[in-house]
Amino acid sequence: MDRTRGARRTDGRCRHRQRQHRPNGPQPDRLAWLRHTAPVGSGCRHRAGGRGHPYNRAAMIIDAHTRTWPGLDNLGIELSAPVRRLSGSLPIDASPAALERATEPLAGAIIHGFRADRVGANIPNDALIDAVRQGNGRYVGIAGIDPTSDDAWDEFRRCTDLGLFGICVSPAMQGFLPTDASAMRLFEQCAADGLPVFVSRPAPYTRNAAIGHDRPTAWTDTMRQLPRLKVIFSGMGWPWIDECVAMLTAFENAWTDTSGIVSQPWMLYNAMLSAVQHGVADRVLFASGWPYANPKAAAEAVYGLGSFALATPLPRIQRVVLREIVERDTYGALKIPEPATLIRRPADARFGFLGRTPGAAR
Repeated sequence: MDRTRGARRTDGRCRHRQRQHRPNGPQPDRLAWLRHTAPVGSGCRHRAGGRGHPYNRAAMIIDAHTRTWPGLDNLGIELSAPVRRLSGSLPIDASPAALERATEPLAGAIIHGFRADRVGANIPNDALIDAVRQGNGRYVGIAGIDPTSDDAWDEFRRCTDLGLFGICVSPAMQGFLPTDASAMRLFEQCAADGLPVFVSRPAPYTRNAAIGHDRPTAWTDTMRQLPRLKVIFSGMGWPWIDECVAMLTAFENAWTDTSGIVSQPWMLYNAMLSAVQHGVADRVLFASGWPYANPKAAAEAVYGLGSFALATPLPRIQRVVLREIVERDTYGALKIPEPATLIRRPADARFGFLGRTPGAAR
């Protein structure tokens, strides 16, 4: 062996420092293994959990927050204007086909609907159902319900009968408080049926938004009265990230996700560090917020936090924690049934696939 100064050993380790050198060229794609679709039992050693699997265990990456709409006009004039400014010269493609391409490396995705009569926004739930059907059993749809609308209850019942599993609300855009009677009626039924409630919005705040209604702590009384209600605060509750973490420490059925902040490394780092330090990282769901962020890039951003504080006095976030967040089985965590069993069930067999009736104990 050549023992000249600076020579490397043939096993790839430096004889001076005895540590593995990084290979030259681009680093391997952490998500590439998800595209390997050999069936379990086929004998392929690269299947999830096999000996050749990069993480050597069964893994599942599910995007907990995506949206699709027929056209930007579905967001209404007030919400579509800031979205157009954000997109610049390249229009945002939020079609089901674009969603399918973006989530191709993933095991699944949750698609949020949206309706806010206050600002003239309505992504039809029927379009959402069509998008879920096109996902071939990988997608779960969350109905967009405006608690202030006259047909909120009827639309909620119709959507859950058609297979949407949960509701998406935005107190700021819809102009209600979580303790309002019309909203509480929906939340009581969601708690009884085990349906999650996502608190999110499809666009930045506008001048007519009741911004204060979006504070995570506004849900304190609602969650105290309905301890079984699962509430997911999107975007770590931004701009009230600390309040969101406080809600997770106070209520075991409070959850959050990474959508909206995955493209802002410093904010993402601080939010995740706070969740880790308060012991609630196990209730942080991976989410990209597509079409505003690509799921693959979002996953890489969360993984990258493991080296974010290198060579600095800042606290480090352990890679195993980040991996658990990205690869969490979101469907299992939120007790969402197998997606393929939801949208195809008969409309007259409400919750029959769960073997229970509305309001029954979960």
